[in-house]
Amino acid sequence: MTTNKKADTIDFTKARLVSTYNELSKHLADSDDIISRLTRRLQTTLDIKHIINMFVEEVGKLISFDQFEYSCETAGSYLTSEKRAAHSCNYKLKLQNDNLGEVSLTRSKKFKEEELAILERLMGTLVFPLKNALMYKHALDASLQDALTGCGNKRALDAALTQEAELSKRHNHPLSIVTIDIDHFKNINDQYGHAAGDDILKQLVESMINSARKSDLCYRSGGEEFIVLLNKTSEVGARIIAERLRLAVSKTRFVHGDKIIPLTISLGTATFRNDEKLASLMERSDKALYKAKSKGRNKVVSAEFQERKQATSASKNQQSA
Repeated sequence: MTTNKKADTIDFTKARLVSTYNELSKHLADSDDIISRLTRRLQTTLDIKHIINMFVEEVGKLISFDQFEYSCETAGSYLTSEKRAAHSCNYKLKLQNDNLGEVSLTRSKKFKEEELAILERLMGTLVFPLKNALMYKHALDASLQDALTGCGNKRALDAALTQEAELSKRHNHPLSIVTIDIDHFKNINDQYGHAAGDDILKQLVESMINSARKSDLCYRSGGEEFIVLLNKTSEVGARIIAERLRLAVSKTRFVHGDKIIPLTISLGTATFRNDEKLASLMERSDKALYKAKSKGRNKVVSAEFQERKQATSASKNQQSA
């Protein structure tokens, strides 16, 4: 029969848990025991995954389990194994008014009360390092986020693009970007005010995120310009996604107060070449964007298509000469 204990909330500002498991208590009584060792180890990093891995390693020396899961709304989920057994124990971690996530262990046989007491005592070493790591992650995320729209900022774009380019070269899979600019955005600010312009930017990001794939990453590169990073996406795929974004925005009802504000975007795409610098990739996508604007706006232009077109035209001119 499956037993699934309801998640207990452990408030470490109030709880003073004592183990009755005699054999394991001997290990916990020594000044150099698992408690002091684990406390020292967990204070050596601010990486949440590393903290959880170290905690799991130490817990596994005293209590057997098939799966350990840590989940947190702001930090995601960490699993040690996909195997989930019949019996589980679950704990919500809390420190003062801060919810630090939930820990769950499963195995095929029921957990003893003495083991649970040991586990709860060990979790006392986890909460402070975990809180510090979550605060650090929040600060780091904020530094990489555009304050107005919530998408990535220029700093985040530079880091992600560098990483994706390395992965593209290492695994030989395509990488593309889409550069996006709002058509006549200055007119919107002039006619409706800057508050309306800010509203439009936020609504635009929401529209693009809803229309893009989950793997596509959106960044605000400055002003009314955005870049969508498309990993494992070829030139053809980039044009398809860009056209989907363009169409979605043109059909979106942008509203500020009681006013409906018509909006379109122009887009330029470029696909990474293994031998080119990232500045070149960005420049080619930029040129494609401005070509889209010069062709009347609300259009998608591919850098590669334009380059082939120019090469063909140059070849014909040479032949005619």
